[in-house]
Amino acid sequence: MDSHELAERLSELGGLIWKAIQSDDQVTELLFELADEKLSHDKVNVEEDARLDPDAAEAIMGFDLAPEILENLRPLVPSHEWAKYALFNFALDWVLDQALMRMKIDQKWPFQEEDGFSKP
Repeated sequence: MDSHELAERLSELGGLIWKAIQSDDQVTELLFELADEKLSHDKVNVEEDARLDPDAAEAIMGFDLAPEILENLRPLVPSHEWAKYALFNFALDWVLDQALMRMKIDQKWPFQEEDGFSKP
């Protein structure tokens, strides 16, 4: 497998993971709740500093908009809205990374004992 194919397969896996997260309301709610908690723990005012204006959210994420429309809307999104989006995504990444690390430790994945690498 070359690096391009690896990248495509990793994207495919990411899509499957996201689909699994989105298909379980309990997982989705907990993920977003923990992201809020992480930000609050770090002294971020979640409502002011991490919640997007609805119009900015639509322009940034554009769930129902055509790509051509998004291309025209995104340059109009204020930089502070992009910063909110980036901050919340950073918190989501942190939560997922921490959860995966704890899952590996809690489940005592067998490869950790036999792969020759140091244990966490």
